[in-house]
Amino acid sequence: MITLKTIREGERAAVWNMAGKVKYIDGPKRLWLFRETFESLTNYSAEADQYLAVRFTNGDIKHIHGPAAVWLDPVLHANIEIKPLIPINANEAVVIYQRTNKQEVNRRILQGPAQYMPEPNEWLHRFSWHGADPNNPKRKKPSALAFTKLRVIPDQMYFDVQDVRTADDALLTVQLMIFFEIIDIERMLDQTHDPVADFINAVTADIIDFAASRLFEKFKQDTEKLNNLEAYNNLITRAKRIGYQVNKVVYRGYEANPKLQAMHDHAIETRTALQLEAETEQQAQELADLKLAREADREKQQRELEHKRTEHDQLMKQLAHQQVIKQNQAEHKQKMEFEQESNILELKHLHEKNTERANYLKQMKEMQIDLTQYLVAQYQNPDRLIRIDGPNGDNPQLHLHE
Repeated sequence: MITLKTIREGERAAVWNMAGKVKYIDGPKRLWLFRETFESLTNYSAEADQYLAVRFTNGDIKHIHGPAAVWLDPVLHANIEIKPLIPINANEAVVIYQRTNKQEVNRRILQGPAQYMPEPNEWLHRFSWHGADPNNPKRKKPSALAFTKLRVIPDQMYFDVQDVRTADDALLTVQLMIFFEIIDIERMLDQTHDPVADFINAVTADIIDFAASRLFEKFKQDTEKLNNLEAYNNLITRAKRIGYQVNKVVYRGYEANPKLQAMHDHAIETRTALQLEAETEQQAQELADLKLAREADREKQQRELEHKRTEHDQLMKQLAHQQVIKQNQAEHKQKMEFEQESNILELKHLHEKNTERANYLKQMKEMQIDLTQYLVAQYQNPDRLIRIDGPNGDNPQLHLHE
């Protein structure tokens, strides 16, 4: 029987003949098949963040990093899978194991940022640590925290150390917060399988030692010391041995059994009430002292203000008096200067007038004019008359000098 098959462009097909041999045909093509078997092949393609896991019929496995595309060959390939690359952030690391031969395995650490494509002979280390118990968040449960990407940045965890007894048999639960960071991943892998469990055991030993040597009242007084790393010698030593560093431990409080806690709460309430009463009375006394002090300061400021106002008034009067004196002096000086200038001008004018008259009389004398008669005629009614006679009754001779 003859069959017509069409292979589109971009497709591939396998054609089997009666002898069982296969040939591969790429489209576009049109085939006439006689006693042949037609099989369309699947194309597997991976993007940049994917890879192809190709499993061959002989048992070999090959991983191809994307972007890539492979046609499934029914003769060579058992199957092909498209898998995503494993993203590793900048604050993460993965531990990779690689089998070099049947007996040897190498280990290496890959820190981000990266995209990891595992080789067929590689696998990732899977961590299984203590984690929070979903049923009781205050407790840590083994293997509750499972992951393959290790965080290499500073981290923290909450932990409650339970059943802690003081020297007087007070049963307590101490609440802590531990801040830590990994320093050496290789040392951590070699020295521990669960760092959280090591932290729990070490800090529990430190808290038990701290409480066992103190009475309950002394324990309450010394709780501030639980914020210092000096109180956690076992924790610091164990963390350093497994490649970690403890940066800080914060004491968050404690819980006691109900009866002890009730007694303690009542004592706290009483002590707090007395303290509040004392503080209220102290604040009232301080307020009264403050009022008196403020009133005294206010009176002092008023006296100082009045004194300054009086000094200012006196200063203003003094300045006004000095200004009047300066003005009078200026006016007197100006008047004296004016009178002096007037006298100078008057004298100058009189001098000029006398000079002109003397010149006039001189000219009249030169013209043989009797100056006495002239002067007497000029002044008909003098207030007084001065007569000058000679020694013998003769007319005297008058000489005028300039």
